Amino acid sequence: MLLLCFFAPAKAHGTREDCLPCESIQHAANLAAIEKRLLQVTDSSFDALDEKALGWYAKFQEGGLFFDGWQEISEDVVAKVPEKNKIKAKVTMLALGIKIGCEWSKENAVRKITTEMLQEWGRKLKQTVSDSPENLAVVITSIESEVDALLF
Repeated sequence: MLLLCFFAPAKAHGTREDCLPCESIQHAANLAAIEKRLLQVTDSSFDALDEKALGWYAKFQEGGLFFDGWQEISEDVVAKVPEKNKIKAKVTMLALGIKIGCEWSKENAVRKITTEMLQEWGRKLKQTVSDSPENLAVVITSIESEVDALLF
């Protein structure tokens, strides 16, 4: 329930009592799959990052003058998926962003995800959002598979 509270819309005080019950969102996503994805990405991912890497991680998430960050791209993706799939898309994009960002923010010599990969994935997502949003699930799954193959 705690994981769901993090993503569920909450009232101003954000207490657990304000969270949607599991039954209210089960139609939107396979909860076991969401839990599995989130458990793959734990606080230990951040423990491995030094202060410089954490700065790069923040840049990846927030973007910069000449590029959109993962958060903005994720918002655009989630806005285009059907209502019944929004929770699953949001959680998947969050977990994927943590995995990608933690790896990319490491030193060039050791990281398995390059800036070119980020650019390609960003282009794919943006193009799919604008040209064929009905294919977003396929593109997200493809990127997720590619990332998992690199990392696991």
